[in-house]
Amino acid sequence: MHIFHNPVHGRHDGRHEMFRGRLVPCHETPARLEYVLDALRQRGIGTLQTPAAPDLDLIRRVHSPRYVDFLQGAWADWIALDPANAELDILPSVWPVRGFRHDISPTNFAARVGLFSFDSGSPLTAGTWEAAVAGAACAIDAARAVSRGNGSRAAMALTRPPGHHAGADFFGGYCFLNNAALAAQALREAGAERVAVLDIDYHHGNGTQSIFYERGDVLTVSVHGDPTTEYPFFLGYADESGRGAGVGANLNLPLAAGADFAGWNE
Repeated sequence: MHIFHNPVHGRHDGRHEMFRGRLVPCHETPARLEYVLDALRQRGIGTLQTPAAPDLDLIRRVHSPRYVDFLQGAWADWIALDPANAELDILPSVWPVRGFRHDISPTNFAARVGLFSFDSGSPLTAGTWEAAVAGAACAIDAARAVSRGNGSRAAMALTRPPGHHAGADFFGGYCFLNNAALAAQALREAGAERVAVLDIDYHHGNGTQSIFYERGDVLTVSVHGDPTTEYPFFLGYADESGRGAGVGANLNLPLAAGADFAGWNE
């Protein structure tokens, strides 16, 4: 099996996130992936491969070009405001909620951060873009390795930051580029007629759902905690089945708090 890992994932290492009104140390840290990589090395499982250069054209077919441009240049824009910002992370503080415009291109940096985000718990750092785009390359290369065959029907992408909360033009939930969506798109473009994304993270993959919600060529299925009580709250309900060409291609299976494995397994 091909196992791709992100050698620069540690360059995304946020200092703080906002949680219940306080700045607290980030929960999503480089140690999470290093723990997995160490376990694989100890067990001698597979040969770890590094990805090729990221396919930015494919990334821009899944994520909006203006969002990609924002991510790529956010840190430089942040430092340009004040060199002292190098000691701080970028966190959003204002958002365009219901009734506000989303089609505009504000020049104010705080407004731009808010335009492309949905929570205050996902800091942008000096190395966020480099880590995220290398992670995207892992997912794309893993999908293409499976498409080529060469005796392997499976591949693994070990990377962070994670991806399933990132939409076509927004970040949040520690996610900036949607690795699963990029892998699915790579499989479709390689000729796969049937592609499915099965998400079993505790939290709903709202970004993946939103990317494919009006497409019928990628089935998205998510098993997750009930969004009436669990993050990300505003998507992930059982009645969300797709729109337009995507009707019937989205399946959410939310589980109530306290559900045991038997309930999950049903």
